[in-house]
Amino acid sequence: MAPTASELEDSGGGSGELITLGVLSGALSGLGYYAYDKYKCVYQECCTDEYIPADLDRLEYALTAKLYGQQIAHETIINALRGHLENHNSHKALVMSFHGTPGTGKNYVVQMIAKAFYKNGVQSNYFHFFNGRNDFPLQRKVDDYQEELYKIIFNGLQQCERSMFVFDEVDKMPEGLLNVLVPFLDYNNYHKSTKNSKSVYQNKAIFIFLSNTGSTKIVQHLKNLWEKGKKREDTKLQDFETLVAGGAFTEKGGFHHSDTIQTSVIDHYVPFLPLEEVHVRKCLARSFTDRGVTPKEEMLQEALSYLTFGPEPLNLYSMAGCKRIEQKVATIVYRKQSESKPID
Repeated sequence: MAPTASELEDSGGGSGELITLGVLSGALSGLGYYAYDKYKCVYQECCTDEYIPADLDRLEYALTAKLYGQQIAHETIINALRGHLENHNSHKALVMSFHGTPGTGKNYVVQMIAKAFYKNGVQSNYFHFFNGRNDFPLQRKVDDYQEELYKIIFNGLQQCERSMFVFDEVDKMPEGLLNVLVPFLDYNNYHKSTKNSKSVYQNKAIFIFLSNTGSTKIVQHLKNLWEKGKKREDTKLQDFETLVAGGAFTEKGGFHHSDTIQTSVIDHYVPFLPLEEVHVRKCLARSFTDRGVTPKEEMLQEALSYLTFGPEPLNLYSMAGCKRIEQKVATIVYRKQSESKPID
């Protein structure tokens, strides 16, 4: 029997109510998830602008105030980061490789970048740090290291596409290890896992490599330019970049004949120039000041006496940069304070 008009009206009304209730339920559910996310991010780090301010003005100030003698690195890094952040349609992650002798500021700059990018600095869950000597010591285990590293990178990008991955002492890494990174560094907005069907966005990530490879060539080339009358302040990235890339590719270590170099996925090879006495003096002065001491010339001279300058015969550059000066300054300050105390 056909339904009456009244029954049809009742049926239509019930359907409308069900649809309305369904929409309302979905909206409330969505609001619930949103409220939960907002609540969660009050108490723990989230992949949001609040926790990732990426404050490049702060970084610029820090580099100007605390990084000495590295105008090429300063300019290259700031411009690379600004370009990366402002390009919302970037097709790849930003990849930089820092090269130079010990104590020239490579790790120091990474710490500045982390503090500027992340609210929690180097303690951020989105800042990943690897050390070649400690994390990947054995050549025979390179396959195991590659598998582990792949998982860490993939999971890190799943957690936050604005993650940063730093690889220190690349020259101490097993040859071939870094080849596993190429899919994450190449020209792709996202990467699909080789293990499952999941994908991650990689074009907002930042990868930084730190290495001593190429440092001998940097020192020699800077000395040659100095002998030809070219001032340090007038040197450009173009004076060193090809030199550094070639040195990294041929010298023993993680970059030796690496696919990361052969496939041209490293965007910037950044030279950290050897430090002269004038730069080391600034490091020393800051170290004394941090301890509440205004150093006299004799104190600076004593600290400088612990450092080795080279290469022979000109001895223009500190062979360890500003490394080790913290301990020397601490010793000098403690001794001076002990000498000034009255004897009971």
